[in-house]
Amino acid sequence: MPLARRVSSLDGLRGVAALWVMAFHFNIFFLPQARLSSVVPFLGRAYLAVDLFFLLSGFVMAHVYGRLLASNWRAHWRHFALARFARLYPLFAITTLVVVALVELYHAPVGGVSFSFQSLALQPIMLQQWCSGLSWDYPSWSISTEAEAYLFFLFFSGFLLSGKCPRLMAASSIAVLSTLGIIQGGGINYFVGLPALLRTLAGFSLGVLIYRFYSLRTGVAGYWVGVVAVLLLGLAAITHIDTIAVCGFAFIVYGCANATNVFARFLDTRPLVALGNWSYSVYLWHAPMSFAVTGVLAAAHHPVSQLDMLRARLLLFTTACAVVIVAAFHYRFVETPIRQFVRRSTSHLGP
Repeated sequence: MPLARRVSSLDGLRGVAALWVMAFHFNIFFLPQARLSSVVPFLGRAYLAVDLFFLLSGFVMAHVYGRLLASNWRAHWRHFALARFARLYPLFAITTLVVVALVELYHAPVGGVSFSFQSLALQPIMLQQWCSGLSWDYPSWSISTEAEAYLFFLFFSGFLLSGKCPRLMAASSIAVLSTLGIIQGGGINYFVGLPALLRTLAGFSLGVLIYRFYSLRTGVAGYWVGVVAVLLLGLAAITHIDTIAVCGFAFIVYGCANATNVFARFLDTRPLVALGNWSYSVYLWHAPMSFAVTGVLAAAHHPVSQLDMLRARLLLFTTACAVVIVAAFHYRFVETPIRQFVRRSTSHLGP
């Protein structure tokens, strides 16, 4: 299966989103006394970075695999499934095992996160989002729904990319997010069960439809795309309606994919593209790293809960840097070799 040209500016955008999510989780589960919300803009709603991930995932899957799957998914499903498995599962399995080892070693409870056997039993089959709450390597709930979105895309790529009434499809995706928001007073921070899956599928489908519009090469001015994105994000900040923010992200993804504006060129710089390559590792390693730091300091009789704001911020920054270093190492020596091996092993499945 030939690979489409990478849209490197979207890698940079994904890297920024990964850091945003890490800061959000560290502010809640790791060092709340660091009060990051006072220095990081919109940190209280940084869970929306996950919705940006879903948009990006839909766009990239459509860009790389959409044409072939839409034309004949039966001929290409094995290659698609193995490539996605190689991308998602090894890192997910490694980080989950690390969390299990850390919990067994330090027995350190984390508020709002379950370490039950029931939730652990769902981890190997990537159904952890169907637990009653966040569990083990807690950011991985979205990896569960992402895998389900891939299955959805396998069967519905043709409908999304070439079916009639694409505007109606986009409106339906936005309507699903709006309905979820109405139920929760404007927020869509769902991470368990059917609502989490609907949140994922709506964002993923919207990403595919953005690619469909992008592939038409309509030449919509990047300036106006940026203006609309800023207006929507500003309106979302005022109204606290998350669906409006997701619509703003949709314009950002479209604008960055064209890579003609200043923001897109900034995201296309080497450091941010590298961070984008490491983003999946950053996303799944930041919880285990925070558990490890908490456990080690607790064993040394220096619990993190007793740190003042300045020391908490210093420890948080140091841990975040360590996460990025581990992510870079993992991408270079684990993720990349595994994906290359799978690509070589399945080359006979391609056209």
